[in-house]
Amino acid sequence: MLQLSCPRPYAEREEKAQMVASGTGVRLEETARDLFEVVTQLGLTALRGRRRSGDLKEVEFLALAILHEHGTMIVGDIQRLLNVLPAQMSRIIRSLENRDRPLISCQINPRDKRKVDVVLTPAGEKALQEYQSSKTDRLIQLLRDLPEEEQEDLNRLIDKLHGLLERTPTA
Repeated sequence: MLQLSCPRPYAEREEKAQMVASGTGVRLEETARDLFEVVTQLGLTALRGRRRSGDLKEVEFLALAILHEHGTMIVGDIQRLLNVLPAQMSRIIRSLENRDRPLISCQINPRDKRKVDVVLTPAGEKALQEYQSSKTDRLIQLLRDLPEEEQEDLNRLIDKLHGLLERTPTA
């Protein structure tokens, strides 16, 4: 399994969890770090394999996912959600637009000629679905080894995290 620079073995985290006696703040910080580590490792696990020419980069996928969720958007709004610089956003837009089958379409905003509207194309929808499926398949392989009861526990926690994320503004 792919490991980050200084991961702690599960047993060591369990032992430390039992030793923490001072309030939930310390434990919450530990949990947040562990969750970040796991999310990072899951992302890296899903990225394994050689990226072929034309495959989506992670930031391109995120741009497509944002468009899928929000519909037509102004470039600047996508840029803010991705938290990237204008030059990087220009490269992302160009990369998604200049493919054999463009994944996005850009047009001048009819209300403000200084802004550019971006919309997902059918090819973009398909590319988004294929990217999600390939990453999901990798995660299924990993999670399949968990006992059924732990899979259910994980599902409950994920549902709770979804609820928390829905209440948290993204911008």
